[in-house]
Amino acid sequence: MKISLGIIVTTIVLYLWGFLFWGLSEMPYSSWKQTADGAATQELMRKAFPESGTYFLPGFDHEPDQRSQLYEQGPVGFVHINLEGRPEMDPSIMIGGFVLNLIIVIVMAGFFKLAGATEFRDFARLSLGAAAIAVIAIHGGDMVRWQISPGWKIWQLLYDLSSLILAGHLLGIFMKAEKATE
Repeated sequence: MKISLGIIVTTIVLYLWGFLFWGLSEMPYSSWKQTADGAATQELMRKAFPESGTYFLPGFDHEPDQRSQLYEQGPVGFVHINLEGRPEMDPSIMIGGFVLNLIIVIVMAGFFKLAGATEFRDFARLSLGAAAIAVIAIHGGDMVRWQISPGWKIWQLLYDLSSLILAGHLLGIFMKAEKATE
């Protein structure tokens, strides 16, 4: 019962932390660049990208020599497109974020059980270590392999690191072993 309560409370706290970090603060978006004319750019995108999805330019549909030349002359891009559009504050993203947090917290609780964590310091160390490995592997990998702007990835890294550490510490409060009274 205590672990289930911990999972629910931790999920809600993570959701609120996400709202504060991404919803109330404009700082994470300070690294984004803007086009000169958003409406004209959207029209170009509709013409250039035939369907919703992720595109890497230049694509692999070119012969290797041509592709190498296109890479060298630039531009090179990694583009995520949703041609259908969506509401700016899409409720499905909010619901999906809550469900994702719940899954993360459940998996983290299982990880703690598997690791045999019993004292608060165990949960703190495990969450810090796992969070550091995860954010370096994921966000560092995106910066290195996909050349995603460090300015943008750092904000994602900071959010994920803080969320996982927060979740681990909060779960630790609920999951730590009760001290036997003598």
